Amino acid sequence: MDFLISDKIKTIVDMINEFVEKELIPLEPEFLVKDFKDLLPVLKEKQDIVKKMELWAPNFPTECGGMGLSLLGTISPGSLCILVPGARCREC
Repeated sequence: MDFLISDKIKTIVDMINEFVEKELIPLEPEFLVKDFKDLLPVLKEKQDIVKKMELWAPNFPTECGGMGLSLLGTISPGSLCILVPGARCREC
């Protein structure tokens, strides 16, 4: 089995890193002073951006709105691509 990180995964990791740095890290101070429920609209907006970037749900099949990456593909980016134990695609 080939455990080298492909160029595709490297590109995905770069995109995720850029998104986190530009869009999420600046939100950290708000999480310290606001109620979580007050931040839900902002989080929804960020989720929508990730979906438009086609980085949503790396472990879900494309027909369910995910990226369709293999297990190796979803864990290659390390903690950047979070897999939720027991998560199920609602459409499939």
